[in-house]
Amino acid sequence: MKTFVSPGNAACCSILSFFGIIFLVCLGFAFDARVEVLTEFVTDPDDPSATAKACFTAAIIYACFLGFCSCQSLVHRYNARNQIQL
Repeated sequence: MKTFVSPGNAACCSILSFFGIIFLVCLGFAFDARVEVLTEFVTDPDDPSATAKACFTAAIIYACFLGFCSCQSLVHRYNARNQIQL
């Protein structure tokens, strides 16, 4: 099978996506709970619920990248096994 990214890039993308999902979900819950540090200043967003929704949407996009890069890693492992057996 053909891959789109190298094994190193796939692993790096998977790790960064995993931590990005955790970070964005935590931020989304914090904005949804209207944590005072994030919502009470003049420069903070006017609608914390919309900001929370944007964080959750970004986390879903990161999850898609995590799935894609994980599949790329699996394809690299599959290709490496098949080359050794030949």
